[in-house]
Amino acid sequence: MMSQRIEKLREKLNEFNCDATIIFGIQNNADIKYFSGADVEGVLVVDKEEANLFVSSLYYQSALDAVKNNVILSRDLEDVANFLGKKGIKKVGLDFFRLSYKQIKAFDGFEIVDFSNQTLILRMIKECDEINQIKRAAFTARNAFIKIYPYLKPGITEKEIADELVYQMRKHGAEKEAFDTIVASGANAVYPHHMPTDKKIEDGEFVVIDFGANINGYNSDMTYTFLMGEKTDEKKKLFNAVFYAQLYSTEMIAPGRTKAGEVYERAKKELSKFGLDKYFIHGLGHGVGLEVHEFPYLVPGNDIVLQPNMVFTIEPGIYVPGELGIRLEHMVLVHETDTEIIAFTPFMEAM
Repeated sequence: MMSQRIEKLREKLNEFNCDATIIFGIQNNADIKYFSGADVEGVLVVDKEEANLFVSSLYYQSALDAVKNNVILSRDLEDVANFLGKKGIKKVGLDFFRLSYKQIKAFDGFEIVDFSNQTLILRMIKECDEINQIKRAAFTARNAFIKIYPYLKPGITEKEIADELVYQMRKHGAEKEAFDTIVASGANAVYPHHMPTDKKIEDGEFVVIDFGANINGYNSDMTYTFLMGEKTDEKKKLFNAVFYAQLYSTEMIAPGRTKAGEVYERAKKELSKFGLDKYFIHGLGHGVGLEVHEFPYLVPGNDIVLQPNMVFTIEPGIYVPGELGIRLEHMVLVHETDTEIIAFTPFMEAM
């Protein structure tokens, strides 16, 4: 088990007056990997004395190899509840936002305490090794993109760009994509999560490319937008509005003082100068780590103060229905007194 992380979790147990917490990692095992060190699906029970990992036979040997002990061959919720009962556990902390009704109901025999988002809050501040892994994933993705950059010309298809980018990321060391690579051109770029098609890139179109690599379980996430062919004054104005929104919202971050929601408002204010804020339809950014989307979220009203060793994206975008989309995304690492753009690449095609 990751002892220092487990101890921080126990501090949360004391804060919430809990005897134990139950961490589910069935479809998403990020918490399991973070606290146990095992890249498996299962259920992790942490109390004030020990941590035990419940897994099925499919993951038992992998869990033993990683954890060495305190691995229990079962993933039945009744077995977990019986285990807690035998230990005299009374109060159990559960994350209501991430559990199903069935999972919560299985622990009716205990006093349930709302422990929502507490593991995400702990994971929000990255350790040195985590930052290094995220940087590796970011540089791998960026270097792969540099390889395909010369091929971005009218006539190539969205899918051809995506396929080559995925190949280059693997070639440069990625274990897999962080998420399905997005390549969207022209009117397709109106959809933030558009999947690449056989549509050919045409002269005068914006092309949005959103991609990331995964290395050792850690992810990167970046987006570039390019204007193919003639760069009219109107299209340069649109691009520059998004560019300035990203630039000024990044520059305003004061570690330990700036709130996540304030950074979002700064980007929106910049877009409003161009009359484009109505086309900004998503949050400004999100944390990146074992999950592509995790705490902190740069969204309206979020009072979380941005702290050293947080890693998150800043990705303003505009989406004009039926016409075009533009999004620029980079990853930011917060230091003690300033910020660092991870794997910076100065692509400013429409300037």
